[in-house]
Amino acid sequence: MNVLVLDETLELSAPVRGLASLYGWEPHFVGSLHEMEMAIRAYGQPALVIVNLQAPLTAWELGQRLRGLESDSPVVVLRPAGSADAPPPLPGVQWLERPAEEAELAAVLGRVVSRLELGGRRLGAGSGVGGHGLIGQSPQLAEVLAKIEKVAAGDANVCISGESGTGKELIARAIHEQSARGDRPLVTLDCTAIPEGLMESHLFGHVRGSFTGAVEHRTGFFALAHTGTLFIDEISELSMPLQAKLLRVIQTREFVKVGGSKPTRTDIRLITASNKDLRRAVREGQFREDLYYRIAVVMIEVPPLRARRGDIGLLVEHFLRKFAAAHHKRVPRLTGRAQELLLGAEWPGNVRQLENCIEQAVVLSERDTIDVDVLPLAEAAGKRGAEGGKAGLPAGLTLRDLEQQYILQTLDGVGGNRTQAARQLGISLRCLQYKLKAYQRDEIGSIEQYKRVPESQHSLGV
Repeated sequence: MNVLVLDETLELSAPVRGLASLYGWEPHFVGSLHEMEMAIRAYGQPALVIVNLQAPLTAWELGQRLRGLESDSPVVVLRPAGSADAPPPLPGVQWLERPAEEAELAAVLGRVVSRLELGGRRLGAGSGVGGHGLIGQSPQLAEVLAKIEKVAAGDANVCISGESGTGKELIARAIHEQSARGDRPLVTLDCTAIPEGLMESHLFGHVRGSFTGAVEHRTGFFALAHTGTLFIDEISELSMPLQAKLLRVIQTREFVKVGGSKPTRTDIRLITASNKDLRRAVREGQFREDLYYRIAVVMIEVPPLRARRGDIGLLVEHFLRKFAAAHHKRVPRLTGRAQELLLGAEWPGNVRQLENCIEQAVVLSERDTIDVDVLPLAEAAGKRGAEGGKAGLPAGLTLRDLEQQYILQTLDGVGGNRTQAARQLGISLRCLQYKLKAYQRDEIGSIEQYKRVPESQHSLGV
């Protein structure tokens, strides 16, 4: 969503950027009325205009210029406290006194935005940006957004399925924030980030002395999410005994801390996610059928990026602006070859991989344009061309096997360095480590080159 901020002193930078991350905004900061008019011509009509009124700009002058913009965008004007000149009455313009404290300023802006949305002005409509950072106009995404709106009104358990990098956590956050629990905590538990032996303690908490190393009491995620929403990501990684305990908590709405004896009541909405097909896991005996029907009262399936290619252009534009601002560069434009490469790529890492690709291109580009030479996909595209258009992966594999082969090929291409491979794939180092362990368990592929890389390179962060 395009939000235009006129602020000569950048006093609004921190609170506006905080709201931007919450609402999925794309803020553009300008320092004068002339720059504001140029920005509107460059980016189109904004969904919201925020003005930090500073001398020598008077409220009357601002009002005259706003009239001349011929825009129906809502405008919020922050005036210095105790201003003598009365602001001119203008339709769609809210005049507010500017608080001195940054936290209070952020709270004021947040209340105004909430009123605008509650008043029926859905900020971002028509911009290609859905709520909470979900970007796109494809029918596939529209179907997901419609389901979010329906399920958010109730309190049913929701299960989100989709490949890694498709935005499952964004969807969980959107459901929570649009629900009646939106002002309560949203607590996220990633099952791939916690060792299996500590998972029960993280879920339910423990009492001091309940096991070796339990030197103090721990509050579990169920307690932290009380009255709010608990989001359990990659729930398929829970062991069968823990699945049974989770099922009991869902049924009874009570849990017992590890080492404790007194049950604790819990009032949470449960949202879960998995990049695996849970129905297939049930058939194969890897996931409890009774738990599946408890958590998947409503099922939301997130399409991979290759299934909604019409959204790639909007996503690329969003990421170009985002990373140009983050790295203090002008927004670059893509050459025709770069556009063709991005639109034709398979994106096994989905939106997360695309985001990583665009950030790398913005950082590496020394021109106002981005060509294929700075795109991480360029080398792969060159190899495909040299092979006469033949695919680098064999046909007839399942989607899961294709992902494994692609990851192992990428790892082999960087000499086994997991950090570099994770960057190219657009996934976290922890996610790559988890997948490699899974491949070792399944005896799929070979990572001999990885074993020859010094351990010091394995521990680098992404």
